[in-house]
Amino acid sequence: MTIHSAELPADRTDLGAYAPAGAPGRLRGRSGLKRYRWWLLAGGVVVLGAIAAAVLMRSGAKPAAPAAAPAKVSALPVTVAPVVVAPVTRTLLVTGSLAAFDDLPIGTETSGLALAEVLVDIGDTVKKGQLLARFNDSVLRADLAEKEALLTEAKGNVVEADANYARAQDLVRTGAMSARDLDNRRALAVSMRARVGVAEANRDLSIARLKQSEVRAPADGTITARTARIGAVLSAGGTELFRMIRENRVELVAEVPENDMMVAKAGQTVNVTIDGDNMAHHYVGTIRVVEPTVDNKTRLGRLRIDLERNPDLRPGMFVTGRVAVGQADGLVVPEAAIVYREVRPVVFVVDQENKVAGRSVTTGARQDGNIAIVSGVKAGERVVLSGAGYLKDGDVVTVVDKAVEGTVKPLPVQQ
Repeated sequence: MTIHSAELPADRTDLGAYAPAGAPGRLRGRSGLKRYRWWLLAGGVVVLGAIAAAVLMRSGAKPAAPAAAPAKVSALPVTVAPVVVAPVTRTLLVTGSLAAFDDLPIGTETSGLALAEVLVDIGDTVKKGQLLARFNDSVLRADLAEKEALLTEAKGNVVEADANYARAQDLVRTGAMSARDLDNRRALAVSMRARVGVAEANRDLSIARLKQSEVRAPADGTITARTARIGAVLSAGGTELFRMIRENRVELVAEVPENDMMVAKAGQTVNVTIDGDNMAHHYVGTIRVVEPTVDNKTRLGRLRIDLERNPDLRPGMFVTGRVAVGQADGLVVPEAAIVYREVRPVVFVVDQENKVAGRSVTTGARQDGNIAIVSGVKAGERVVLSGAGYLKDGDVVTVVDKAVEGTVKPLPVQQ
């Protein structure tokens, strides 16, 4: 089905038939239609205005505030110091664990006896000859008593044999005894004397066994281990009951690369550091032995370093030591120039336009407020001291003309 649009007859001038239904009668005709169009236009404008007002009220839109003027960034005032060349002491860094200089095992050769008494424990300081433990010695004492009785009997037999031999000599002179009987009496006297010697040896052996029932300290020192238990019966052979550090003497057994073995010498002083209790503890030692061999797998050699005797130094502690092995010129800056970025040491270098750039550096040892720089800066460059912690690359600074306190002194630098 086709729908055709309505067309007005060409000869019709009466438009009233096409006026909207219900329109006032005055709108009919040509003049009425024109007024109707203006009425529609005015109504549309009013409706659009109302819609726009409603949208604005709902959105709560407000006129945009004027943009604020950018704040002017002022240059941070800082103090600087130059990177200088100064005498730097080369040091050999060594690490290792403390060990007992002489770790003595303490035991006994006694077997078959029960341990009756233990008189010391781990950590006790003992003197040479001090009684540490005792075994049940009742059997040994009885054996000693028997051996002493046998010795007494043997000595009595010697007296009797000597007397018989003397009487035999008189009888031989009178002819009442033959020379053969005299020889027999003399042989018996000699035999009795020999038996005395055997009895004395047996008696001494019993005394020695009795002494072995007492365990005594072989030297001054500190007990570091104890396996002795009351009631334990020891089997045949030597049994270890205690361990001790002789004379409380410890040493640092340090491993160093093979190349550094050539610069380490016996007698050199070693500054030893042990970290603990949120602070470092410092001790002084001396290289006692540079071992003559190097491990062919690790390429490490060993130094044995004597340390001062101190009850705070215990075997097993991990320590760090520094050995001064020479001196040469190196780069030095005040320690205040070092800041840390992501756990790495950094200095901020100031250029001619007072712009800063962060440089990662490799540091050496610290001393008297100064620090040696192994790499990362050049001599003569300016580094920031105060204010460095607030800087980033590219910042512009104002250099304050303030003298840097302190002087650069010769430093040890880690190899």
